[in-house]
Amino acid sequence: MSFNLKVGEIKKAYLTEQEIWKIINQFFANGHFTTTYKYGLMKALVERTKKVGAGYVVGALYGDMEGSIYEFDKRTEYIKFNSSMYIFLQKYRQIVTHLTNYHLAKFLERHNDKNKLEDVLLKVENISKRESLHAFYNILWKYETKECFYCGKVLSDKRIATHVDHFIPWSYIQSDNMWNLVLSCQSYNTKKSNKLAKSVYLEKVFVRNDNLKLTAVHNDFNYYSERKLEALYEFAGMNGYVENCSP
Repeated sequence: MSFNLKVGEIKKAYLTEQEIWKIINQFFANGHFTTTYKYGLMKALVERTKKVGAGYVVGALYGDMEGSIYEFDKRTEYIKFNSSMYIFLQKYRQIVTHLTNYHLAKFLERHNDKNKLEDVLLKVENISKRESLHAFYNILWKYETKECFYCGKVLSDKRIATHVDHFIPWSYIQSDNMWNLVLSCQSYNTKKSNKLAKSVYLEKVFVRNDNLKLTAVHNDFNYYSERKLEALYEFAGMNGYVENCSP
């Protein structure tokens, strides 16, 4: 059985979007045979979180997905997406997230007392939680100019008035990476909210990151590239994040 697998290799390197939709739809269609752990892992993969649930489910979901969406090695706690699947999940992230939440909710309705269901569903929505950005603030404040990244206003040294903003909204990327964080004044961060900054700011982020990775040594930059950041910006736009923050 696939849940006993210790290692799994990708069986098909290239997948079309039609093939991926077919694999995902088959997974949801067989939901009455699955467990909450499988749904939890699916959410973790889509949302790129570190919490993936019980060890056996990595092999189980691998089997359900026909060995095509990721490769893994339990001994080294290693999972790597099929590149086709990675691009697909960036492009259709919102849709797949809503599908997963919907089918997980239906599954939980069948297996939980109605009085407890509300608490369970709240946990479903909180698999990914925002962490404190204070450590990032300290680094940015030390190495950055003390100006709002967006409007250029001189920033206050009072922590409550100076915000750490996710250049690409957290609700899309759902992770805290130094290369995606900038200092912002309170008013502009509120104005930007859950929107994308105008594309004119992309070049500014590239320049800022080039400077920051030379001065502030941080592991996040081991996995950073301009191409990656630009692709995530474009995929966020495809998922409905509106450009509504300009100089």
